[in-house]
Amino acid sequence: MRKAPTAHWHAHQVELFLLEPHDVTDSYAGWLNDPEVNRYLESRFVPHDIASVRDFVGGVLADSRALLLGIRALGRHVGNIKLAPIEVHHGLGEVGIMIGEREAWGRGLGSEAIRCVATIAAQEFGLRKLTAGCYASNVGSAKAFQKAGFHVEGVRPRHFLLDGRPEDLILMAQFLDAGASAISK
Repeated sequence: MRKAPTAHWHAHQVELFLLEPHDVTDSYAGWLNDPEVNRYLESRFVPHDIASVRDFVGGVLADSRALLLGIRALGRHVGNIKLAPIEVHHGLGEVGIMIGEREAWGRGLGSEAIRCVATIAAQEFGLRKLTAGCYASNVGSAKAFQKAGFHVEGVRPRHFLLDGRPEDLILMAQFLDAGASAISK
């Protein structure tokens, strides 16, 4: 979906921006093909190039239940965060994040972007609950979500295969207060 940015799209270290096909670069496509970056992404099973990624971004823009935002930090595009599907009838949204630039790892950018998206979800969409999931061994992602106010709701044992071995899926959530800013928490 296309949406104009608001003050909720900015935080101390990050600025979110509406991701458009023209924002797809060699670096962005490279993140999706990098085995260390894509280790926990379901997109790792197919090769990506600029054309395929631009098609994906264009498809998300056309989806009225999805918001795909780039994360700008350290003076450049370092990753993406997605709120999709947005289920307005139930007040729900699912969050997914990728920090593609390794230089940006471990700096708290992911949790800051997640807090921004939580505020957008509450203030701009009126959502009441966000959900997310990650592989159990993806400690960085789990910590980022928990630092941003998510809690573990449950575990789906042996849900994925990672390097041929079963891996648990950690299910997380955050309840939102449409009158409060998630950034201030």
